[in-house]
Amino acid sequence: MANPELSRDELEAALRARRELDRELEPHVIDAFLDRVEHNIDARVDARLQARGEVAIERPKPPQRSSRSTVILPLGSMFLGVLATAAVADLESAVAQVVIAIAAWIAIVAVNVVHAVHR
Repeated sequence: MANPELSRDELEAALRARRELDRELEPHVIDAFLDRVEHNIDARVDARLQARGEVAIERPKPPQRSSRSTVILPLGSMFLGVLATAAVADLESAVAQVVIAIAAWIAIVAVNVVHAVHR
């Protein structure tokens, strides 16, 4: 079994994400990182048991995340947000421009949060 190592970069990325995201998303960032730590510890224990010739406990594998959707959704969302913001630039009222642009970005953030929570 391969021994997946957690890198310092992964911890730093989790800490940056925790600082940048809303307080409501903080538990999800922490849980995702702790899941990786737990998986890493399990892999090390299994490797040690195999080295001793003992049978490792079968653990359910975590669901594989699609890297394609992990990249496409945020990039597509940013693209649509920029398009929506540019589209309202033609409106006469500056207040309407701001309100519609903010509403579009809130909707985009909501879609991304729901996607992240249900993965």
